[in-house]
Parts: sequence; C-alpha cells; structure tokens
Amino acid sequence: MTTYLKKAVIGLSLMAGLFGAVSCKKILDLEPHDSTFTSAYFTNGEDANTAIAGAYALLRSTLLNNYSYFTYGDAPAGEFSISDAFYSPIAGGQFTGTNVSSGLWNWQSNYQLMQQLNLIINKVPQIDINKFTNKDDKLQIIGEAYFLRAYMYFYMSRVWGDVPLKLTPDLDLSTAKNIPRSPAATVLSQCLSDLRIAAADLKYGYADVSQTAVRANKGSAMALQAHIKEWLGDYAGCDSAANAVITQGGYALVDSANYDKIFVGKSAEGIFEININYSQSEGYEATPNYGGYVPTLSYPFLANKGSTLEWPLNTSYYNKLYTDTNDIRIRKFFYQPTSSAGQTIKYSNVTYADGSAKNDPRLSNNIIIFRLADIYLLRAEALNKLGRDGEALTLLNKIRTRVNTTPYDGTGTALATAILEERLRELFYEGQSYYDLVRTKQLPNYNLNFSKDQFMDGSPKGGWLWPVDPGMFKDDFTLTQTPYWQGKL
Repeated sequence: MTTYLKKAVIGLSLMAGLFGAVSCKKILDLEPHDSTFTSAYFTNGEDANTAIAGAYALLRSTLLNNYSYFTYGDAPAGEFSISDAFYSPIAGGQFTGTNVSSGLWNWQSNYQLMQQLNLIINKVPQIDINKFTNKDDKLQIIGEAYFLRAYMYFYMSRVWGDVPLKLTPDLDLSTAKNIPRSPAATVLSQCLSDLRIAAADLKYGYADVSQTAVRANKGSAMALQAHIKEWLGDYAGCDSAANAVITQGGYALVDSANYDKIFVGKSAEGIFEININYSQSEGYEATPNYGGYVPTLSYPFLANKGSTLEWPLNTSYYNKLYTDTNDIRIRKFFYQPTSSAGQTIKYSNVTYADGSAKNDPRLSNNIIIFRLADIYLLRAEALNKLGRDGEALTLLNKIRTRVNTTPYDGTGTALATAILEERLRELFYEGQSYYDLVRTKQLPNYNLNFSKDQFMDGSPKGGWLWPVDPGMFKDDFTLTQTPYWQGKL
C-alpha cells in the first residue's frame, strides 16, 4: 500500500545525505548512516548523536522548503506587497489557486522529520549509558527529540489545525498505515506532554558555547511551552513558563546598536534558532538564479541582482506601525522603507561563494525561532489578560526603551493593542506576525485582504488555516480536507 506517511518514511531514507548539515561543529563531524530503519542502527552514543543530527538537518530543510517558515508566518500578515506571482495570492488571503505551490499544502516533509524523531524517542532510551562517550548526551538527545517533536506538531497545527498524530516510528514499511487527522486540541495536549519530558531531560545554558541556541535546551522547551499555552488561552500557564525563561535561562537583551548580531545568530538573546552559516557549508542561496530564494533583498545588499524585489515592504503596514521616528528599528530593520521598493534587511549577512564575481550570494543568517524579546512580549500579553497591567508595562517598556521609543503608560484593551503592535514591530519577518494576529483575532484589522467571513465569522470557519494537498488524497481514504477549503481546490 502506498500512503503519504509511507512516502514520507521512504523520503527520509533518501535524505541521509542531509544528516551532516546540522547546527554545530561536533554534529557536522558525524558521518550519516544509511541503515536508519534497521534495529541494528541504534547501538551506541555515536549512532544517537548522528540521529539527532539528522533531525536538525530535516527540520532545517523543512523550514526552508518553499520558503515555508516565512511564507506561513509572514506573507499572510500583510507585511509585504508581494509581486511574485507564486506568493502574491497568499498575501491576499488566498492559499489556493494555480500559482500557489502545492508544496505549501503538503506535509510529507514534516512526517519525514517525525519518523526520525519517533525513531530517536523509541530507540535511544534502550542504548546502554556506557555506550555514550559523554554520558550526559543520552538525556540531552532524548530531551531534544521530544522538544523537536513538540515544536513540529505545534508548527503544523498552526498551519493546518487538525493533523495526523503519529507517535511511533514505522519500523516495517510493509505495515505502515494511514491515520486520520487528530483534533488540534489533542495535538497540542501531546505537545505539552512532550515538553514536560523535554524540560526534565534538558538543562539551561550550554557546556559547549558553539551550540548556543542552535541546539535545544531547557530554555527552548519552556519558551515553546509559553507559546503553546498562550495559543490555547492559558495565560497563567504562559506567564509561568515565560517567567522561567526570563529568570532562569541566562538570556539577555542585545543592545540595539548590535541588532544585526541577533540575526546572524547565537546571540545572548537567542533561545532557539536554525543554523544557517556559510562557513559551516550551511549558507542559504540568496537568489532564484541559484536555486535559493530570499525575496526581500535586492541591490545594494545583493550585488548583481538589480532592483528586482519580489517581496517589497508594504508601506501601509509599515506606516501603521512605525510611527515614532526615533525608533532605532527603522534603520536597523529596513532600507528605504517609505519607497515602493522598501527592503527588509534583518537577514542581509551575505557572503559570495564565487568571490569577487559576486554572482552567487549566500546568506549566513540563522532562522530565529524564539528569542528573549519575543518571550518578554508574550509574557506581557499574558499578564495583561490576567489583569496584571503594571507587570505587563514593565516588560513592554524594556523593549521600547531598548529601541529609543517613549515608554507606554496605558492599561486594559489599549495596553493589549500596544503589546500586539510592539510584537509586530519587534518580530517583523520572524515567522510570528501572522500567528500573533490570528491568536489575538486582529488579522482583518491589519491585513484587509482577509474578510471577517474567512477569518472567523463564516461557516465553515478556519479560513486562516491552510488546505491539504489534494494529491495526498489519492492513496489515503482517511484524509479529510480543511473545512473552509472544501470544494475550493
């Protein structure tokens, strides 16, 4: 039987070559194995380390595929006036159509990662602790696997809502079975269960500083817990988890003069990031001509690209948010923002693979998943919901003071709006804005292309979720389409 989950498992075995391209030098040194699915594979600590290396490689590939991390988290928020024919419908609130890549509807690569993580969770606990050169590695790897599984299911649930909840590896492809989509509430409950294990197994800080932020630690697990709790409306739970990150994680806000260091990666502010570093053979190709796609940059940040800009800044969105001309982020985050071709330059650390010819640009900017400023503002939102506005203001104004804007002094719903808009400013183009607007039910007020019918009032609801690739229905009779998109593909 050919199934989408079975195809995902097969696809993982074909991606073994990716396994060396992960997060830190020690991981990079490990050689991949081709016997991922055999019982003989997980026999010692080197196998376990190679397996978690494979998981990070697959996560990186998944988030970069179709530029999906930013396509899901930023394009529909209204941040950009997208001219690219393949992405402009998305900015307009349309996730279907002949130009929208079906790859964005398809979760197969996500389940390739899930197969790898489920193998680690299933097999590594059985390895004798004496088979690890560093005995701390065993719990660390198990904790990372549970964290990554929780992160990926949270990521998928925000994209599609209900998704198949696969918690065991397919050790025999001949018996692999399709499973139906599980309710989002069930999926997120499992994420929280995984994070309880991850938080118990992981520690704050890093014994090896080269792993800072690009390997998950306890702070990463608590940050993810805070996000899931906020998404579910558990504001007390979010407050508790976010407070643990802030007070116990050892993180620090980076001075605004050094904002660019946050996005190069591994800064004091970084909590969890995806490593993209040209010097470690992980630079991301920066122009479509060379197979990569960073559509927010053109000349002078890409030497020979010219003035073509596929994702120019949406000036209406920008003017609504960046009203204080003293805001340091205006010059740190943007280039010519009030023009019709304003560029977003957070990710503009460019190296040229072909040297002085400068025709093959590679980015060396990490994908920032969680950082301290995000957690400050997430906790501020929770505190406001809990009626603790004084504490919320303290956190909000730490961020505002850093960027040289006037401290805010409002309360209640006005404070809630101020916190949301500070998140939209601070986390612009970090894969967060769309979900912030969905969570706070403010999406139609910031992206006018989303009607209230599509966003929340229509029947069926859930137009902010993505459809499922119709191609996956061919071999899977358990699969159902996202309700809002039934009959629209």
